[in-house]
Amino acid sequence: MTIDNAGVAVQVKRPTSAVQQSAQHAIGFWKAVAGHDFSLFLIVCVWLWVTLPQALFHGYHYVEGLTVTLAQSAMDDGNWLTPHLYNFRWIERPTLLSWVIAAISLPFGHVSPFIARLPIVLSLLAGLLLVWRTLRPVASAEAAIFGAAVFLACPLVMRYYVTSVADLPLAVLLFSAFLLWWRAYAAARFSFNRWLGIGCVLAIAALLKGPQPIAYFMLGVLIFVIFTSTWRQIPGLILAGILAVGPCALWYAHVFLPGDQGEWMRYTRLSSEGFAWPHPFANAVDFFFETFPASLLAAALLLTGTQIARKTVPSKFVLALSCYAFACTFVVLFWPSVVNPRYVLPTVLPLSVLAGIAYDALFERRPVLVAGCIFVVVGLLGYATVHSANDVLFKPAYFLTKISGKQIVEMVASSPAPIYRTMWDAGMNELAYVNRRVITIAPADIMSVARPAWVVVPAAQRDAILARGAGHVNSRLVLDRAVLLRVE
Repeated sequence: MTIDNAGVAVQVKRPTSAVQQSAQHAIGFWKAVAGHDFSLFLIVCVWLWVTLPQALFHGYHYVEGLTVTLAQSAMDDGNWLTPHLYNFRWIERPTLLSWVIAAISLPFGHVSPFIARLPIVLSLLAGLLLVWRTLRPVASAEAAIFGAAVFLACPLVMRYYVTSVADLPLAVLLFSAFLLWWRAYAAARFSFNRWLGIGCVLAIAALLKGPQPIAYFMLGVLIFVIFTSTWRQIPGLILAGILAVGPCALWYAHVFLPGDQGEWMRYTRLSSEGFAWPHPFANAVDFFFETFPASLLAAALLLTGTQIARKTVPSKFVLALSCYAFACTFVVLFWPSVVNPRYVLPTVLPLSVLAGIAYDALFERRPVLVAGCIFVVVGLLGYATVHSANDVLFKPAYFLTKISGKQIVEMVASSPAPIYRTMWDAGMNELAYVNRRVITIAPADIMSVARPAWVVVPAAQRDAILARGAGHVNSRLVLDRAVLLRVE
């Protein structure tokens, strides 16, 4: 604000509000903590703290038992290329994560929880370092650490810190392919070998969950090519796509039996059986908060204008990141099926990089916004550190599957008999602790098996099976959504 006094312009400084002062203090605090050489070591220590206790002591949860059983069956029965849950053929998708876990576990003869989670823990570290390394040449030191911290503090990522599923390794591999592509584009040095390398990385990613998620890279780069009219990339993009789907297609051809196409259509959400009207607005709100605060800062940067970014940010880098982050996510918003937030996990890494760029661009123009995001990130990381120790040490619920698995082992040891289950996912996480073969049978076959026998059934089937057993079937142990029965 200026006042003209006798022809002289006098600058009048507006008073700073208490909120703005607090924001400046928060930004100053972050600069003091994150602007030093030891800051990367500090964020790596946070990674170690939030992962190691849970990886060692947390009971199996979500669908970890599926990943573990596929790995154990590969070791025990040799079912490597055609996945099996012991006698149950499971060909929903390629299972590279289970193959890796089985290969690591071969010297030990069994899969332990820590080994099952080790690829996930290392993928989290790799994602953290990728975000930091991507930002370091183009942003300030504190912005690079901020981007890495945003990635680690993302609610969607927090859910998969140690969960042995393929989503996090997939997201890291896809972003690695994007960075390989971007560095070639920025240097104007596309070559056959570069496209070959990109295709190989994408091929590994496709073997984790099938070819669909590869669209994050393919569609994102294609949209960028259209916006920038860099049509010379199309042949290389086609080559990378062929290389990406090649090994995956060979796997599908190897395992195929008539009728499998129905299972694959169901898994890829292309079957009419799973059709549901899309809810793009609800999905958008869900995705926004699942990737908060990276999504907020990325939106603020794009809405304010990318011209405010530091001069060190390469031309079109923000556009490339945005195409990669949002092109496939937009498609997922309108997908005619039930949408899970983990489908957009690949968008978290580019959003975290955008958040780091936004930090440098906005901390002077929008200090309250940046300071608020700093508070959120520090608060979420603080919660994660407390959660990691507290839940492992003081919350029995996080041990339930481990406790139940130990009880099953003790009961079977005291009264040896074969173990069956009536659905492939009955007692999935508890039976993953049982170092014995489990046979899947139909509910109608329970009374036909050799007796005595142990049978795990879904909780919904228990009453009907007990009534049909006419006193020969007894309930012995209640599991999570399942029951262990004894057939005499």
